[in-house]
Amino acid sequence: MAAMFATRGATDAWLMASALPNLLFSTINGAISVTLVPIMTQADVEYAPRSVARFLNEVFTLLFLISLVLIGLGEVFAPLIMHLMAPGFRHHPGEMRLAIDMTRIMIPTIFFWGVAGIVMGVLQEREEYLTPALSPVAVNIVRITTIIVLGHFMGIKGVALGFTFAVLSQLAVTLPSLHRMGIHLHFRWHFSHPLLKRMLRMAGPFFLTTSVGSVGVIVDRILASNLVTGSIAALNYSYVLVQIPVGLLVSSLAMPIYTRLSRHHSSHEMNTFRELAMQGFRVVLMVIVPITVWFVVLNIPILRLLYQHGAFTSRSTQLTSGTLLYFAFGLPGFGLSFYLQRLFFATQDTRSPARFSIITITVNIVGDLILVHFLQADGLALATGLASWVNATLLAIKALRGPRYNNNLRVRHTLVSLGAAGAGMLVLTLFLAHYIGLSTTTGTFSLLFSLTLTVLVSGFAYLAILAAFRFPDLAYLGSRLTRGRYVPKR
Repeated sequence: MAAMFATRGATDAWLMASALPNLLFSTINGAISVTLVPIMTQADVEYAPRSVARFLNEVFTLLFLISLVLIGLGEVFAPLIMHLMAPGFRHHPGEMRLAIDMTRIMIPTIFFWGVAGIVMGVLQEREEYLTPALSPVAVNIVRITTIIVLGHFMGIKGVALGFTFAVLSQLAVTLPSLHRMGIHLHFRWHFSHPLLKRMLRMAGPFFLTTSVGSVGVIVDRILASNLVTGSIAALNYSYVLVQIPVGLLVSSLAMPIYTRLSRHHSSHEMNTFRELAMQGFRVVLMVIVPITVWFVVLNIPILRLLYQHGAFTSRSTQLTSGTLLYFAFGLPGFGLSFYLQRLFFATQDTRSPARFSIITITVNIVGDLILVHFLQADGLALATGLASWVNATLLAIKALRGPRYNNNLRVRHTLVSLGAAGAGMLVLTLFLAHYIGLSTTTGTFSLLFSLTLTVLVSGFAYLAILAAFRFPDLAYLGSRLTRGRYVPKR
């Protein structure tokens, strides 16, 4: 996308059109899958397999009906939606027409996202992690292929059409695994299963909680539509980079922990639950701290290496670097929020994270409205980063308070160790970047070599400091990762 469309007005139009189907409605996927894990855990104990199948079919049918209504409304009212979401496009009629057309192309993905959420939830509850891991691989292969092919022949509209194909492709990967388990989704028009009622009661708070990030990004894009052309694209390019560690690392660590937390809580094994919960907290922070340092110090070299090709010029890099810097400050908040929300979900406490989500969204919007006047697009990124810290702090205080966590599992020692390791790594990374001359390094290979060297040396120093502090789980996590799968010890 960067090489072909850079930070142009057409890219801004695509990002506004994708805001609802890509951000908000993909959140439905996450909300459904996360809701199903604790529900299915109880269902396997309390109900016969046929009854569980009836429950899943009722969820599928209800999702179909709701999606049908939303898709119809989206197709009809796409112009009104875009005029509300992109007020700045009123001065750019070409971009407004593109945004409306692409919204209509992508609205059908609402249903595909929902079905994928059902399938993912069942697979994760049955501890089948390979297929859910392959699903985003399929999505990305289709996305990249269609950006190159359809984007070349159809322009930015080809990207929108390719996005629809990509969302559909994940069902081709995941549904066969569901069928091998003997589960086949069918229409069932009698919505009477007690588990459905329980899921609907949980769904609202779940959706509110998991949509915090999406709402923040949508608000950012609405305000950025009034800024200089390319601001929406710059926010998106940097936000994508910051979310990669959350989606790639934190998610792969948190989801197996989440499934086991649900089981331990359902079995009332509270001591094991607390130990596992705190271990997950430590591991997430240990992974996210060094990545935050790299993004903060090396944001421009990273952008030059990854994005500055083709249509993406040095002007695009400068426009994007500030947003990446401020988003990076919020990376620990993003990672911890992702994990801690699932810690609450495992206990079926949806009200607490929902309340915190309302506070977070409010802080984000207020921060956006204030900071956009002083820092433009950078201010929008900073407001989102600060809001993520607010959310993570509220979740952590609520989830990890109590003498068992503080005394037995040494929260204070964890934070001190990570703080010292992160500070030492920050100083070393700054020195290496200056000594190597990353700001003036040219050529893809030279830049890649210099960045890799800086990351490896500073990363080794980070681990050495943690080892000196005898950080819990350091050796254990390393041994598990070298085996290709992380399963937290009990």
